[in-house]
Amino acid sequence: MKESIIKAVTAIICTASLCITSNVAVSNYSDAVKEAAKLTGSVFVEDNSVADESTDTPESNDTDITTEDSTDTVTDPTVDNETEEVTQADTTDVTDSKTEPTKKADSEMTVDEIVKLFNESANKIKTDAKKVVKNYEKRIVNEDKLELPAGLEGTAKSMISTFMSDDTEPIVYSTKEDIRNEYIVPEQDYVSKLQPSTVLNATCTDKGSTYEIYFKLKDEKNPRAGSGVAAACDVIEPHEVSEKVSFIKRFDATYYNCEIKATIDKATGRMTHTLYSTPVVLDITVNLFGTHDAKAGFTFVKDYTITY
Repeated sequence: MKESIIKAVTAIICTASLCITSNVAVSNYSDAVKEAAKLTGSVFVEDNSVADESTDTPESNDTDITTEDSTDTVTDPTVDNETEEVTQADTTDVTDSKTEPTKKADSEMTVDEIVKLFNESANKIKTDAKKVVKNYEKRIVNEDKLELPAGLEGTAKSMISTFMSDDTEPIVYSTKEDIRNEYIVPEQDYVSKLQPSTVLNATCTDKGSTYEIYFKLKDEKNPRAGSGVAAACDVIEPHEVSEKVSFIKRFDATYYNCEIKATIDKATGRMTHTLYSTPVVLDITVNLFGTHDAKAGFTFVKDYTITY
């Protein structure tokens, strides 16, 4: 996932910079694309038509995020938390973002207790699980968060779609090493170090043989591994980008409206299903044939099944 984002953003910036500074005409557009490909180590599909501002560009995916059973829907996330609504069939309505975390009345569990239950169960995955299946990953481009010099929007959308296609086929992780390195949080021995202070809203619903936990997390700019949003979600850290792309001089990643759902088997305390939604806005400054700024927004939705 991180490689896809880095390549997509780098491709946009490279082509934008080349077009701006060299006054690339339509006939020379392919040269800019090839140069961007060299810088990212990737291959782009050339489409000269995107240089024409009147050319129709692909619309973004439907921004409603629906789970497999279609019982839970996350509306298109925006930075304004006060206007967002999250509909869930088996959880209470999410409160306004200004309210403090509260306990769910029917379960009588506090936020601290829900976080503790989630952490203990989640961290058993990397020690006890025999198999983790990533059922799918949706990569949604939030086009309203895309900010580039005029005339390059079509090019940017085309390039992003090259890298940001969905994973629709299940991916199986069946070794301890694969589970550790690929499951959230990737390349860490833990799954969650979530703290109650990071949680905006929390519910735990007793479903008889299982608990269903839901979290909405507080917004955070540039979270660091092991703390805040990055204590329970897969995020991009600025140093990961600067190490790969030297001409990116500033890289800020603001995560907002991040959500986690998990199912826990009551008899064993083991987590059997998880769903993560992590919207992010990337704000970047590059020094390539001049200094340029750009923004791009994405939402990543990952669905997992865990067996023991």
